[in-house]
Amino acid sequence: MRSETATDLTARAPLAMAAAAFAGGIWLADHLARPPSVWGWSGLLLVLCAAAAVIVKNLRLAQLSSILALLCAGAFARMYTPAPQITTPPEEFLSGEQVEMEGHVTSDGALLPGNSPRERFDLETEIIRFGDRTFPQPVGVRATVFSRDWNEDQAEAFASFPQLKYGDRVRFTARLRLPRNFRNPGAFDYEGYLRGLGISVIASVDAQRVEMLPGKAGARMGFWRSRIRSSILAHMNGANQTPGLWSQQDAALFAAMILGDDSLLLRGVREEFQQTGVYHLLVVSGMNVALLALAVFWLARRLHAPEWLAALATIMLSVFYAYVAGMGVPIQRAVLMLSVFLVARLLYRERAALNATGFAVLVVLPLAPGALYEAGFQLTFLALLAISGISLPVLERTSAPYRRAFEHLDSSTYDLNLEPRLAQLRLDLRLVAGRISRFVGVRAARWIVVSAASVCLALYELIVVSSITQAVLVLPMRAYFHRAAIIGLPANVLVLPLAGVMLNSGVAAIALSYVFPPLARATAWIAAAALHWTLGCLGWLAHLKISQWRVPDASWSVSLVAAAGIVLAFIAVRRSRKVAWAGLASLFACAGLAAFYVPPPAELRGKLEVTAIDVGQGDSLLIISPEGRAMLVDGGGSIGPVRGEFDFGEDVVSPYLWSRGLERLDVVALTHAHGDHIGGLKRAMENFHPRELWVGINPETPAIQELYTAAAAASVTVRHHAAGDEVDWGGARVRVLAPPQDWRTKARPMNDDSLALLISFGETRALLAGDLEKKMERFIASESPHADLLKVAHHGSATSTTPELLAAIEPKFAVISVGYRNSFGHPRPVVLERLQGAHVLTYRTDLMGAVTFLLDGKNVEAKVVSGGR
Repeated sequence: MRSETATDLTARAPLAMAAAAFAGGIWLADHLARPPSVWGWSGLLLVLCAAAAVIVKNLRLAQLSSILALLCAGAFARMYTPAPQITTPPEEFLSGEQVEMEGHVTSDGALLPGNSPRERFDLETEIIRFGDRTFPQPVGVRATVFSRDWNEDQAEAFASFPQLKYGDRVRFTARLRLPRNFRNPGAFDYEGYLRGLGISVIASVDAQRVEMLPGKAGARMGFWRSRIRSSILAHMNGANQTPGLWSQQDAALFAAMILGDDSLLLRGVREEFQQTGVYHLLVVSGMNVALLALAVFWLARRLHAPEWLAALATIMLSVFYAYVAGMGVPIQRAVLMLSVFLVARLLYRERAALNATGFAVLVVLPLAPGALYEAGFQLTFLALLAISGISLPVLERTSAPYRRAFEHLDSSTYDLNLEPRLAQLRLDLRLVAGRISRFVGVRAARWIVVSAASVCLALYELIVVSSITQAVLVLPMRAYFHRAAIIGLPANVLVLPLAGVMLNSGVAAIALSYVFPPLARATAWIAAAALHWTLGCLGWLAHLKISQWRVPDASWSVSLVAAAGIVLAFIAVRRSRKVAWAGLASLFACAGLAAFYVPPPAELRGKLEVTAIDVGQGDSLLIISPEGRAMLVDGGGSIGPVRGEFDFGEDVVSPYLWSRGLERLDVVALTHAHGDHIGGLKRAMENFHPRELWVGINPETPAIQELYTAAAAASVTVRHHAAGDEVDWGGARVRVLAPPQDWRTKARPMNDDSLALLISFGETRALLAGDLEKKMERFIASESPHADLLKVAHHGSATSTTPELLAAIEPKFAVISVGYRNSFGHPRPVVLERLQGAHVLTYRTDLMGAVTFLLDGKNVEAKVVSGGR
């Protein structure tokens, strides 16, 4: 086979090369500071150069000039694309006081899982009132409705929720607040996510304060989409005493896979799919669209429809499916990709895959250059690159000749058109079929032989495509989810063969439920059986220890090596056989490095580090000893009776620790058992496998018992500490100041249960006071412990930070871990006045985000860490 040069590749897939150049320009604009005019004029000159090269028939120069022009076009688009503009109410409407809103619903209300029922919906306001002031401009609001009267014995509590639909007009009163990211490196950009949806403020609403208004509002297309989705969900879940197609648990999974409605999915189910590398099945993604489209196209061809008509029907049904599923960005890209692929397949068969991928990129990126940095965009197009750019050329060389050899097995004349080894294989298959024909007949024997060979070949192709795709996706999986998806290959091999059956039979069951319910139930049973097989496989794989492998952020060197492996494989598979195998070997070697290599964490040896992580209204501190040992004190968590699916340990604390390059912790310490301190520790222990868990004296609450159970499962040694204990730890000295040895707890956790630690290095000290109140602060002050840094107790509440404590410890620096505009009014002005009066330089996580203090034994240095994507 002739080796394919870069010029050949450009000729075969010009749109793919153009897309790569345009994307490279976007990246270059973000890393090379140049005015937009420079990119614009450079691009124009290069276009003229390309035109001149065409005239003089210098095709190589024309290609190079065109690629560079597209590079400049990408940079220009990045510089000139305006940020989406959304309206935000004036400051007085965000003061924390109740405001009245009228508006119409822009997304159907979704009931959310948790320890109490809640409903979430999006609203576009028509008017906002605050006192005698009004704001008539439309504002996007994400509202969460809760019920104050709910308790676990009230099964009918959900009836108190409005269960709003698109276009419904409502009036309610609530406190508006701006969405806010956790200001830590590695934090999820929640503000940007909502901004992309047109949401500028969020609100929590009592269900009894929601009043339905007459009339409807909104777009007709949105209205009909809402009604269609509601009807489909009613058929899936059951309504009006009519049983649904599936059980409640199965219906929740099919709603997520088919309609993109994941509101009732439990976190544990999501994480099983993530751990095993098949999360793409659980969301409406390109994989779902491809599987459904393949079934439609196959059925149309089996009904003898012309290829153009089958392609048109597939595109139209895919567009309708995207419309019903909500027209999210991933599914829009998938449908665009599918449409381009089918059209390209009709016109240029052998160029379809790479060119269609490139065309989709060239449609998406000029409209939204920032999409290049989105996880969904990168995962989608890297998967397409893995399939169309690497896997298909490999299969064309390996399995495609055998697949052609299985055709027309009866024809000996066809043997003459094949290589000798393939002709010999056909002879062997005919001999085997002849032996079997004695028992089942000639036609059945031929069918059995060809089917068995085809199944083996399909299994080989599945393994090749899955393994290459997993290798290509290792780097973004590590970057965005801190998972290497090591068991993704066996998971996909076990699950994907039935994924098409599961999804297509699920869609068929929904369609049949409108015309012939008995057949719909039989089809739904097939879909449920495939789903249960999938869940069984994933549950088994998810319990393997290797599936729990979590990795910190990759360094630049690891990222470059992983990217180089992808590029080498992409180029090599089109060259000689030896070079192709070498390229695939480099891909898997580089992917293995990206999955397993953990560089040394970012730390400053010879200094004691104390970092207050921004966890909102809670506490979480990272302590790095002078010798590089790591301790996590508290893990943040939710406060109040309502518990959602958000996990502070997984979603806030762990991303910060991973951004620091930490793979494990030496110690996890709990000050006391209130939710805003203990909530995230269980997940932090699971992710970072500490050697020890330090606790004080706490009441035996369910949360404490759950933490001890997690410690036992992870073989973590639990150490109980009280006042007077001292520990030499990694070049620092840890002294326990509270609680007293004879401390008696109450039935519920109390602030004065807090474990207070004085950590010393050289002549510098840090006092971590938990949530101690006046009584225990006076107990500590009696010891006269000097400290340069004070972690202010109880988030700056007036119950703590007494003048006696400040006089005893004489701190130079203080840090308050507190939520932005929290409902408790923390930190209290009286506490801030005390700190100011004592000349203490005070830092706050609500205003500054994560703050780091470095104690070198003689001095203390404070650094505000810029965070949040």
